[in-house]
Amino acid sequence: MKFDLRTILVTLCAAALALPVAAETEEPGEAIETASLALTPTEYNNTVADLLGFPRDGERWPKRPAVADRISPRRTASKGVFSPPPPPDPWPWPFPDEPGSDGFEGIAQGQSPSSYQVEELHLAGMHFGSFALLSPTFFNCPSWSDLPSAEREACAATSILRFAERAYRRPLHEGERGRIEAFWQAQVATKPIGEAAALTVAGILQAPAFHFKLEPDATEAARLDPWQLATRLSYFLWDSMPDEELFRAAGAGELETAEGVERHARRMLDDPKARPAVVHFHHQWLGTDQVLLIAPARRAFGPRFGVSRVLRNTRDDDTTWPAILGPIRHSMRLETELFVEEAIFDRAGTFTELMTGNHGYMSRNTSPIYGATTTPDERRAALTRQIEYVSVSVGRKKPLTLHPVVLDPAQRAGVLTLPSVLAIGAYAVQPGPIPRGVRVLERIACMEMGDPIEGVESALPPDALGVESTNRQRTAAATKPRECNSCHRRINPAGFAFEHYDAMGAWRAEDNGQPVDASGSLRLPGAEELTFADGVEFAHKLAASRRVRDCYALHWTRYALGSHLERNAPGLEPIQKRFRENDSVKELLVSIATSDLFRTRSAGVGSESGP
Repeated sequence: MKFDLRTILVTLCAAALALPVAAETEEPGEAIETASLALTPTEYNNTVADLLGFPRDGERWPKRPAVADRISPRRTASKGVFSPPPPPDPWPWPFPDEPGSDGFEGIAQGQSPSSYQVEELHLAGMHFGSFALLSPTFFNCPSWSDLPSAEREACAATSILRFAERAYRRPLHEGERGRIEAFWQAQVATKPIGEAAALTVAGILQAPAFHFKLEPDATEAARLDPWQLATRLSYFLWDSMPDEELFRAAGAGELETAEGVERHARRMLDDPKARPAVVHFHHQWLGTDQVLLIAPARRAFGPRFGVSRVLRNTRDDDTTWPAILGPIRHSMRLETELFVEEAIFDRAGTFTELMTGNHGYMSRNTSPIYGATTTPDERRAALTRQIEYVSVSVGRKKPLTLHPVVLDPAQRAGVLTLPSVLAIGAYAVQPGPIPRGVRVLERIACMEMGDPIEGVESALPPDALGVESTNRQRTAAATKPRECNSCHRRINPAGFAFEHYDAMGAWRAEDNGQPVDASGSLRLPGAEELTFADGVEFAHKLAASRRVRDCYALHWTRYALGSHLERNAPGLEPIQKRFRENDSVKELLVSIATSDLFRTRSAGVGSESGP
């Protein structure tokens, strides 16, 4: 038996449902040695919320039911050491991050099991199982708790089977139905009916059929069946399970043609659930989730936010600067999300808009970064979001209001000039032209730069305030040796394009008393030559580049399939060609969903090819 996450979960599910492991492994296709594609942490939590009919906001979930304390241990909060923190919200479950592949979660080659992950899957299943008793959608009869005993038991039994079909995202196999019914009967014979129902749901939430979006199959080259296609489509566009309309379409055979898939893809892109899913892709594409970890130095940026560069004396603890940085980090992240969502869903919806637009949001926390060049946009409303961060070792929650603004088009153009993207490509004091350049080449242009020479970090310019010359001049001198230049002749121009932005993403005209030089020329594979005066012009050139558009389409296609697809894979070129001709992001997603690549199993999790 192959030791992978599926095998572990088969054993885990068997234990949860009190079944022999052999019974579960007799399912059709179990002997096929093919990678399975598991739910990501995001997909798991979204699916549980949709399964149970609760909002994707843990503060709006009901309180943890009493039965939960009997079947699963209470999860304690870990934030704060000097005062008791509030109990954590019941949702989402804090899973460990996936290792990832190509910078994205949900890629089969980047999913690997660990004992910690398996334990968390078990704990999450037991935790969420009890919430079925409070779910507005679980029971298929009204006033379940008020029914006579026999009717209550019959209602719970049919509700459990209906829940299992929705959780497995397909009709139940006969063997599955029998095992679930047998387990339910065993539980209800020895436990209170509510606890028995919660335990049965917990077992379903630990089954491989729930955890895996696409399971092994004996017919590797065959088209996906309607249920598999509905599942692939919903997790591609919604990061969650199919809705009732998509289930109905699968059962009615509406997904058997490209035209049928297209109708539902367009419907789904118009649904509000598509917005956070598309934003989530872009966080991974740009790496901007990491903005919550940036650590710009007080000695460099304290005065910008009204605090001195240094502490009053060496005995002082610096509690002020971390308290300032917490909301700044969250504001940068939310500004990115709002920019991406507006660009794709509320504005032109094109890749050009994504890469060159100058609309945005800022909070009072980030306004010192943008400076006086922004103009309030009265046509859009301010938005308030709840944020959570740690200050003085205590977890804090507070509202953060973001105001719509028009950004100076001479200083800002698209996602690459957002403070979040610029800050994650910087050091504590100085901008980082090397990490910024590598991000552009690898993530935006799909160029594999490889690992740096061992020990090269010691040759980089010091990250200090009292330095000579400009950041560009120091970096160019450090990377001038021949052994460095073969890579840095491409990395440096792509990074120097953003020298007008400091380590927190603020625009600057001078560096160390000298005018900033952000000009350059970059040759991309395919003989494209991009010449630019600064980062704004560079962003416009990238937006129009064939190589860059093909790269963006490749990232989306890999993400949709959950597999590291080769750049020259059959079936990819038509998707890229359409995107070159029409750079609508929504149309790109529709063309992926209707492609043979998407509707065929073999292009998905089975690929093990390199970049």
